[in-house]
Amino acid sequence: MTEFIIVSLVLLGIILLDSIGDAFRANSRQNLHHLMETVGVATWIAIWALFDFDPLYIVMYVTARIWIFDIVFNIIAGNKWSYVGTSSLYGRILNWFTSLPMVRESGQLIWVLRVLALIWWTAWLLTIRV
Repeated sequence: MTEFIIVSLVLLGIILLDSIGDAFRANSRQNLHHLMETVGVATWIAIWALFDFDPLYIVMYVTARIWIFDIVFNIIAGNKWSYVGTSSLYGRILNWFTSLPMVRESGQLIWVLRVLALIWWTAWLLTIRV
């Protein structure tokens, strides 16, 4: 397994920890949220201490965050799994963009973006040899 695959999968794990921790915070489980946050930060520090920095890792993190974070958060928080909120900048931008007259179904556009991010992330993971 290459360094690129290892770091990409660890970043995916950090995203899952973040989404689970944020869902716990939304459900008033502050102790679990803080635990998840601490493990996530420690993992970030370990990644940058153990591996050379590659800007592509940030792109991999962002694309993985687009396709998985909201889904996991919504499932654990008890929301409809396809819900997009308005409390984050990302959610506000998606909701603004989908309110444009040329976009008919807001949910479809968001899922197209998520599927494209998943395809991009998976293609890089399978093809890049760093």
